[in-house]
Amino acid sequence: MPGLNSTRAEAQQRANHLAVQSYQVSLDLTAGDESFTSQTTVKFTCNQPGYESFIDAVGRSVISATLNGQVVDTSNYDGESIFLKNLAADNELIIKMSTPYSNTGEGLQRSIDPVDNEVYLYSQGETAFIRKVYPCFDQPDLKATFTLTATAPKHWSVISNSPVAEKLDLADDKTQWKFKPTPRISTYITALIAGPYYSVSDTYVGKKSVPLGIYCRKSLAQHLDPEDIFLITKQGFTYFEDVFGLEYPFEKYDQIAVVDFNWGAMENAGAVTFLERLLVFRSKVTERMYNARANTILHEMAHMWFGNMVTMKWWDDLWLNESFAEWSSYLAMVEATRFKNSWTGFNQERKNWAYRQDQLSSTHPIVTDMADIDTVAGNFDGISYAKGASVLQQLVVHVGRDNFIAGLQKYFTKHAFANTTLDDLLVELTQASGKDLTSWVSIWLQSAGVNTLRPSLEIENDIYKSVSVIQEAPTMPVGSTQLRPHRLAVGLYDLNGENIILRKSVELDVAGDKTIVTELAGEKVADLLLINDRDLSYAKIRFDQRSITTLKAHLGKISDSLTRALCWSAAWDMLRDAEINASDFIEIALTGLSGEDDIATITTIGSQLATAVEIYSAPTKRDSARLRVGNAYEKMLQAAKAGSDLQLQFARNFTSFASSAEHNDLIKELLEGKLAGLKVDADLRWTFVIALAERGLMDKEELSAQLLKDNTLNGQLSFASALAARPTADAKAETWKSITTEDISTSQREAKLAGFMRALHRPLLSAYVDPYFDLLLSIWGKKSYEVASSFVSGMYPIYITNQSTLDKTINWLNTTGKDGQAGLRRLVSESRDSLSRALKVQELDK
Repeated sequence: MPGLNSTRAEAQQRANHLAVQSYQVSLDLTAGDESFTSQTTVKFTCNQPGYESFIDAVGRSVISATLNGQVVDTSNYDGESIFLKNLAADNELIIKMSTPYSNTGEGLQRSIDPVDNEVYLYSQGETAFIRKVYPCFDQPDLKATFTLTATAPKHWSVISNSPVAEKLDLADDKTQWKFKPTPRISTYITALIAGPYYSVSDTYVGKKSVPLGIYCRKSLAQHLDPEDIFLITKQGFTYFEDVFGLEYPFEKYDQIAVVDFNWGAMENAGAVTFLERLLVFRSKVTERMYNARANTILHEMAHMWFGNMVTMKWWDDLWLNESFAEWSSYLAMVEATRFKNSWTGFNQERKNWAYRQDQLSSTHPIVTDMADIDTVAGNFDGISYAKGASVLQQLVVHVGRDNFIAGLQKYFTKHAFANTTLDDLLVELTQASGKDLTSWVSIWLQSAGVNTLRPSLEIENDIYKSVSVIQEAPTMPVGSTQLRPHRLAVGLYDLNGENIILRKSVELDVAGDKTIVTELAGEKVADLLLINDRDLSYAKIRFDQRSITTLKAHLGKISDSLTRALCWSAAWDMLRDAEINASDFIEIALTGLSGEDDIATITTIGSQLATAVEIYSAPTKRDSARLRVGNAYEKMLQAAKAGSDLQLQFARNFTSFASSAEHNDLIKELLEGKLAGLKVDADLRWTFVIALAERGLMDKEELSAQLLKDNTLNGQLSFASALAARPTADAKAETWKSITTEDISTSQREAKLAGFMRALHRPLLSAYVDPYFDLLLSIWGKKSYEVASSFVSGMYPIYITNQSTLDKTINWLNTTGKDGQAGLRRLVSESRDSLSRALKVQELDK
């Protein structure tokens, strides 16, 4: 049955018969607090007169519907689709609907700013949510032009994909906004944003002049940083217009900070929406956040060409859409902005995500079967983004960068404003490079899992007699024998005084189970031998014993940040594979952090240490490990330069690991601003407040007093986290009830979940293991994907890290959840995998 979970078969059938010319969409945003009305006129053709089809339309009620002047029978409207009979060759469909606003970030989201009680709206269309805003043939390959009109309160601004064509003042303090028609684009990237937004404008002048706008809530205006945002935006346009060979394909470019958002950003054509805290910093942040903002800006900008102008035919090629934006955004950061070390952050934050995803039982090929929208929703993952981008790096090396760019430019020119498949891109890359890519595609894109590369050495008199790279098949999927060709480098590094520096790096092709690195025979044995030097390929790497000894004592002395990142990642993966224990990893991390200065790496290591202590340490060692790490971070905090990024990051890290009376006293002192150089602004203050609440050192009355100091939207979210973080049975019960039964916003749900799931509260959380499994089927059946998946993954009892929890998970999968929907079973299976891995690592730490 067609509906929210549209299938590829339905989409193909509809596309085989229909072609859409245009939409005229008129929205009335003044119809009340709960719902809005839409009137949509769709003009489309049908190659088989008399054919029956349907249009996607999710709303409260159909007010009227006519097809070619005849009333459409909507008595069987199911809340998801309107069925169309006896189509003509040329058709005009007019539908008027009443539709509820969303509070889950799907469709037309409505949020209220508590500072001034102003209302803010934004639409989210990807993957299949724009049908919650207006009726449409909601699939990527039925492109059309869109002319949007919106009626809104007079003091609001309204933003859409195209520039404003006309504004008309109406009675009752209303204004009608009419926008210019778009080029032919897909439904999921159409957008409407409305509210009393504060805005700043500028112009990019390149191959053409492009009006630029930045928007945020009025109450955040003082925190907006338009100079840096516009700088990155202009640098991105200059870079992409040059590399892609075509001017920016739309008429203007707006970037809007929105609340209650499920994503980092969304690439709506000409009107990109951003998770508010990723675009607007209301408190001091480290350089890592400026890097993340720049990366997100450039990622969404790359989509304007790859995804918006040239669009996938169906969601099977989601990976290509996201992988390309991922790869090109990092490339642009390194080559066009101040963030020259961004491949270090890619390795630490993105590639580690891919490696983790690729070692779960749910791993899948990069090119995977996307039979329906539910499957698509589950595959916005580390494979579709980060692994895909890593493999694109390999493809660029394989065909040559100049050939890759030449093929890409031909692809854009040939398919502008059309739909394509992967084969269309491969045709151009093959022609540009002269290489047959059939085998490469099969091995890298159509097979799952990640290989492991280990050194095999023969040494005589401290000289390498032979150096070989041994390749192992992936551990997941089970039974895989896949070995891949890798174009990579092997580096030799020596300890020289206070630094570990590169002596020699050899680039070569690695294939099969053993590859001899002939160029390294006769070289003096290195203190560190690094496979995949410069991070050219996608593989887990391992070290010889001498290199491990070097890393344990001197990882922080490696002079190059990307080289350090590769070593950090390998050490983390060795812990996850139980090749080293948690105590060893903690030793490596605390020693290496003393010499680390890359803030992305430092942030990642902090998160990994938390997992090492709370999940991977033997239970009998957990408290001492937490105390040890807390003491170490206290020393780093005291030694950090006043006002530096390191001071800020170490303050956050210390707070996470605080586990003694002395630590608690220091948190109180930090909250009172007693550490020189550490500015206790709103967000940092809440960090300390939540930590004190978590340790039972602030009650509800004291937390309410803190809210009075920051009764903003962000402050209310932090207050919700703090209440949920209190170590009492009542606090947990209240939070559990709210998350599982109340109709709360996306932001409130995530804030409460974060407060509820506290490793220090294992005895309290143990009471919710059985209720968690009891509710899975109900929540998945009643809630939207975003809400349900948040509960399934976020509330899994990972902190009850024992065999009993694992047994209950397996039992649910084999009994109660045996016939559950695939998306639900996938998420529970992934949690099972993580817990199973944790128990194996814990065993090694005993």
